[in-house]
Amino acid sequence: MAADRGAENYRRYRKGDWNGLREITEDYYGGLVAFLSAGFVGPQDAEDIAEETILVLAERKPEYEEGTASFKTWLYRIARNLAVDHLRKTSREVLYLPEDFDGFAPLSEDVGQELVREEEKRAVHAAMKHLREKYRRVLWMKYFAGMNADEIAVLLNKSTQSVYGLLKRAKEKLRGELEKEGLHERSQ
Repeated sequence: MAADRGAENYRRYRKGDWNGLREITEDYYGGLVAFLSAGFVGPQDAEDIAEETILVLAERKPEYEEGTASFKTWLYRIARNLAVDHLRKTSREVLYLPEDFDGFAPLSEDVGQELVREEEKRAVHAAMKHLREKYRRVLWMKYFAGMNADEIAVLLNKSTQSVYGLLKRAKEKLRGELEKEGLHERSQ
């Protein structure tokens, strides 16, 4: 899903074509829920906030300025702000790591390799739970959501260079956790 597709669908919706909003929902809702669950709120609240994010587009129709950030980054920033507001209202800071991602690589036809991949996924998820929240979040954005450093920088209010440093430290910490479990060699 290209960033310009989201922007184009949003333009269509703002001009009165409800199919544009429907397509945005289809393209982004699942990713929003996973993003919010990765470091902001629990799964149920993530679904509610993702729905609220779509409602913000539907009701308020905020202005999206192309060129400042990709549509996806802009949309995720709205969701992030809603999650922060939600946490302020509820005064809780529960962080969750989603457990139901489809994986790091396409499944192989060899069942044995599939089982190894599944075990590696479980090990990475388990190791990520031991990381600080900021490391879990940046790793999730990069490797699960497929965001680039510039998009992550916008969402985290950091410079791109500091995101690179954060990613480097997060990968080092993850590698350390995997080494504790004796899994680092298999996960490379």
